[in-house]
Amino acid sequence: MTKQMLRGIRVNTKQELKERIYQYFEEVNREPVVYHWKYKMDEISEVEASSI
Repeated sequence: MTKQMLRGIRVNTKQELKERIYQYFEEVNREPVVYHWKYKMDEISEVEASSI
């Protein structure tokens, strides 16, 4: 969670803050993004790749 996200939340109570944070996580996790590793993939041998 970033400071930028927290800075944008304006609430009156701690309970409301808690609810808004959980709402944020639900929205973020609704459509997860699969990360595709690209960094130095051409330098990895097939043996190393299969052992991971």
